[in-house]
Amino acid sequence: MTSFYFLLYHFIRSKYEQTEIVFVSHDTNAQEVNEEQFFSRGNSGGTLVSKGLELVSEIINQRYHPNSWNIYCFQCSDGDNWPDDTDKTLTVAEKIRDVSQLFGYCEIAPEGEKSSWFEETRLSKVYERLTNKKMKIVSITSKSDIWPSFK
Repeated sequence: MTSFYFLLYHFIRSKYEQTEIVFVSHDTNAQEVNEEQFFSRGNSGGTLVSKGLELVSEIINQRYHPNSWNIYCFQCSDGDNWPDDTDKTLTVAEKIRDVSQLFGYCEIAPEGEKSSWFEETRLSKVYERLTNKKMKIVSITSKSDIWPSFK
């Protein structure tokens, strides 16, 4: 995930001068973090995706009103989420998608690794219901998938 975000971050910085980037990190809780914290934070186990998305939605509502800002949200995940969190995650993701120019979701699942113990609640499957011209899903199984995912 770090490689994808690192490349995305540098792509945005090189193309756009007037951009504010907000980093949100989450497991079962969410917090806004700085760039260094985001790229160096380890995993603590357990994921409630809705917690991260709720914080993103709050930040958008408080600081980046869609009438004044172009909002692009990028989420990257191994696809795991607690099954009890699926409906809440969908609700908040839909709100974010609707106020964004683009909501991009990248799922990283290395070939040969089974990462989701509940395949039906895997985020890429859940988010398929929300895909439209404003929400795109990509899957990365190897490093060679990273660059094409930007297209």
